[in-house]
Amino acid sequence: MVFTTFVFRLWAFRVWAFSVFCCLVFGLAACGAPTGGDAANHEPRKPKELQITGVPSGRASVGQAYEFVPRAADPENDHLAFSITGTPPWASFDSETGVLQGTPQPDDHDTTWDAITISVTDGTHTVTLPTFSITIGPMRKTTYGHYFAARYDDSPKDVAMLCEQAGVSGVVWRKSWNEVEPSQGVYDFQGFDDVLTAIAGSRNPQCQLWLFVEFKSFGTSPLKNPCPAYLQAEHSGLNGEPNGAATCFMWEPEVMQAYIAMLQAAAARYDTNPRIEGVVVQESALGFNGEYSRDVHYGGTYTPEAWRDALMQLVSQCGAVFTQSRCMFFLNFIHGRQEYLEDVAAAIAAVPDNRGCISGPDVLPDSPALYRGKASVYQLEVHHHGCRATSVQNDSYEVASCDLNCIFDFAVGGRIDSFPDNSPRTGGLCVNSYLFWNHAAKSRTGLDWLDALAVIQAHPYGESWHDQCDSGGAAP
Repeated sequence: MVFTTFVFRLWAFRVWAFSVFCCLVFGLAACGAPTGGDAANHEPRKPKELQITGVPSGRASVGQAYEFVPRAADPENDHLAFSITGTPPWASFDSETGVLQGTPQPDDHDTTWDAITISVTDGTHTVTLPTFSITIGPMRKTTYGHYFAARYDDSPKDVAMLCEQAGVSGVVWRKSWNEVEPSQGVYDFQGFDDVLTAIAGSRNPQCQLWLFVEFKSFGTSPLKNPCPAYLQAEHSGLNGEPNGAATCFMWEPEVMQAYIAMLQAAAARYDTNPRIEGVVVQESALGFNGEYSRDVHYGGTYTPEAWRDALMQLVSQCGAVFTQSRCMFFLNFIHGRQEYLEDVAAAIAAVPDNRGCISGPDVLPDSPALYRGKASVYQLEVHHHGCRATSVQNDSYEVASCDLNCIFDFAVGGRIDSFPDNSPRTGGLCVNSYLFWNHAAKSRTGLDWLDALAVIQAHPYGESWHDQCDSGGAAP
């Protein structure tokens, strides 16, 4: 019996020793300890912890309201209290909601407020957002709403008359580039000055003006070649429009540099003028195709890559010199590589302080290429988060099945969605900033700008306009 007990104890000791050895060599799993599987699956999960999220903007503009609203969640629904350090002196902070808001003043321009932190506590735990800073940019003009595009034969007096119409925010005034630059490096802006004087003497002296310097002409243009005289011979040519209309070779570096120099002179003169809303850059479709092609494989200098790069350079340089005003880019086509519009749209979105605006052509043209696919101009416009615009020109007025209220609803009451291929008019643009109406003669439907006035007055720019867009929120 003693011998049997001794043998059993010796066997048990060896089993125990072997188990210890396995634990040391192979880890806890060899000892039978729960490391996963069913045991782990049945462990009670930890409750979700107190959280705070949100990405505050690092830029604000003089005279423009800034607001950041953090999001906080507590699994136990405790009362939450927010706190902040480094509050800018122009801002206020709500400890109940965590909202940081305020309007920077002119003295705040070109300053940066660092080390701003926002925290939230449930009384037991505290969580904090990453520290951030806010840099104050210059005042940015945001006189959104309805604008009329003046005709070629309009006078400054006509502009003043348009400004005096109820619901009209401003006017677009166009000049040919060769009128603005009569000789190389010499600029004549008197035409714009005359319009500003007329607006100042009108019953609406707060009316805004867009500068528009054309580098492409049309069959109805009074000046057939819009290029400065020193560029016409080697850097311009006939386009597909009738009556000898021409276009500058804007993709060529010397032409682009000359146009940018003109914009720099215009910005030095007008950027700080509170009546100048911004500058309009003409449509991206140059009209050089078919028998008028300037493509390299036909002996010309045009490539879609060159025009894409030139447009992106123009976007960047315009945004660099018009620091308080808008740069509005009308996109419709890039001959040869339509998808390059996406690159240009990205450059527009990158202009600081939302000063780069994307705009489309006529609201309701029957051209499926404008609607179909993510490279189409209307897709780009709808999904653009910055300032947006579009134009209501003669083609829009001539849509017999869509009156001007229908046109307005299409432009403003849009939806973020793919436009159908078979009927583009059932989609919408969701333009939440600028809408340009054409001051033109009657269209084939018999409608003209006087008919548009009733729509403009019935739909003044404001919150109700913003709310029609599926994207929601205020204008940028």
